[in-house]
Amino acid sequence: MWKSCYYLWIFHITILQCFHYGEAKIIKKNLADQLNMDQAYLTISNKNYSDPILFTYNVIACEHCDFEALDNAVQPNSSKTVTIDTQYPYDFQLISQTKSRTLVCQIHSYHFSEHGSYLFEIMEINPNEVSCTITQTKASSHYWLPIIIAVIILCTIVLSIQLCHQLYHSRYIGRILINIGHRQLINDETNITPPTSPILSRREPLMLQPGTPNDNILSAANSIGSLPLAESTNKSKDSSKKMRVLPKRLQALDTFRGFSLMVMIFVNYGGGGYWFFDHSVWNGLTLADLVFPWFVWMMGVSIVLSQRSLLKKKIRRTSLLLQGGEGKPKDLRILGVLQRLALCYFFTAILVLIFDPSENESHVSQWPTRDNTHQPIRAELSNTVFQFWPEWLFILGIIISWILITFVPKLSNCPRGYVGPGGKHEHGKYTNCTGGVAGYLDRTILGSSHMYGYPTCKEIYKTQIPYDPEGLLGILTGIFLCYLGVHAAHTFVYSTRVRRVCIQWIVSGLICGFLGLLLSKGGHSESWIPINKNLWSLTFIFVLSSLAFIILTILYLLVDVYKLFTGEPWLWLGMNSIVIYVGHDVCSDKFPIQFQVDSTHAKLLALHVYGAMCWAFIAGLLYFNKIFIAI
Repeated sequence: MWKSCYYLWIFHITILQCFHYGEAKIIKKNLADQLNMDQAYLTISNKNYSDPILFTYNVIACEHCDFEALDNAVQPNSSKTVTIDTQYPYDFQLISQTKSRTLVCQIHSYHFSEHGSYLFEIMEINPNEVSCTITQTKASSHYWLPIIIAVIILCTIVLSIQLCHQLYHSRYIGRILINIGHRQLINDETNITPPTSPILSRREPLMLQPGTPNDNILSAANSIGSLPLAESTNKSKDSSKKMRVLPKRLQALDTFRGFSLMVMIFVNYGGGGYWFFDHSVWNGLTLADLVFPWFVWMMGVSIVLSQRSLLKKKIRRTSLLLQGGEGKPKDLRILGVLQRLALCYFFTAILVLIFDPSENESHVSQWPTRDNTHQPIRAELSNTVFQFWPEWLFILGIIISWILITFVPKLSNCPRGYVGPGGKHEHGKYTNCTGGVAGYLDRTILGSSHMYGYPTCKEIYKTQIPYDPEGLLGILTGIFLCYLGVHAAHTFVYSTRVRRVCIQWIVSGLICGFLGLLLSKGGHSESWIPINKNLWSLTFIFVLSSLAFIILTILYLLVDVYKLFTGEPWLWLGMNSIVIYVGHDVCSDKFPIQFQVDSTHAKLLALHVYGAMCWAFIAGLLYFNKIFIAI
């Protein structure tokens, strides 16, 4: 292990010292006759309208914002060509530039394609009728083709890894390896000098005494790698009952964690420059919004499994409280991703340590788990949910507190319960209300200089004040999200069968999804509680947990139960998530992980997928050297 760590450290130093010139940069081509990423040409033609026309627009992502002029007015019988961004759809309004400023026509939700050319033509058919049409005059680029190719390549890599795993563990390869091992053993024995002791010189077989450490070595060797599942049992002293044996590690959770980490690395590198691989502007969900909260949820699952493992080793509960390490308050950064993880873990772990039953208090042993005996549903729910009522009562208090703090106070110059992005939102009436009470608390308690200054809404909504998506108020809903992961672990630990585990996970996921969609009115911004990652809103927590429950169920069946999928290469990342996350952050722009490319989606996507796969390869080296550093 130390040798492997030493080689990794030398590799890291070499990168920093010898290849610092290879920092990743995006080379933008500013030629007048060539478009950049996510741009298109739009020609506005005033064919025969008698008055100059002012062309105004609003990006759909900017909700309830005022229209802005794209350029100067277009005179009659003239045209002009402008460059327009193609990431989001547009609403257009054409206004006659006269004293009355009459609305000539309007077009809703038009989405341009990258590198295309378009003609926006205004034609007066008669004095009371004006025609406005948008026509594509030049074909766009193959926007989705790089993504399709990348998905095919990734699927091919995953399938190849699975095929290699099956071949390596096949009977034919196993016999070859056994023969090689036997030959090596024979060669080693022939090179051993015969002993001179008269006792050992006799050719009598050595008989192992019963009870010695080696008397069952064959059966121990055969059992390596075969981990029991949720319904695996061992016979107890009472032959009418069987005691459950939990698996040493839930590989589905490691696979889920590794998948999330790979997506996080890919997104942090830039996601190929695609807008949907970036965080949402304000309300809504994108792929980048999922991975970090999923880590919080999975951390809740790990809390229960790791603490049970430590308690089985007779480690006192008070000792577990001291495993967070040491630190000085002046060195602590209050806000941030890692701080959010630490705070959610701390409070959730304290809750589990206080109220979770110890091993000898478990209710599971009271019920038989033979294959032909079904534990009553009432008893099953009592073991997995109702016995933890003090914890659920505490979580309910957290939810109520978040709702009251978010929607009850009335801030100066802000409406009660405002949770918008401020800036241009609501036609600029609430410019300094970004994030509502959540933003106000952070600015008051922490100070604007200690907050994140570039929120995702800054570019679209022209937000003027800082807002931190990992602020203080979000810690409450973060604890709730982490505890939903704890509930998933309770289900796994205290259920008696694989079927029961999967059913409870799916039902939990459906309930969370239903509540999230109900409170958000199907994901609409004009709802009771919008789905919002910046606020870590309650609906956001429900929807993220719903997806997590369902994904873990699928992976549990594929990886742990039916063993149709080994989880690799994501299993490698999941088993070493901490070192890989830190490594990718330190070497995020260093050669050979990243290097210079032109600013096209195809090249950037290839570069960022390559970077993510490099860290998967490094995680594989750690995995096969049996170095496991996970959360």
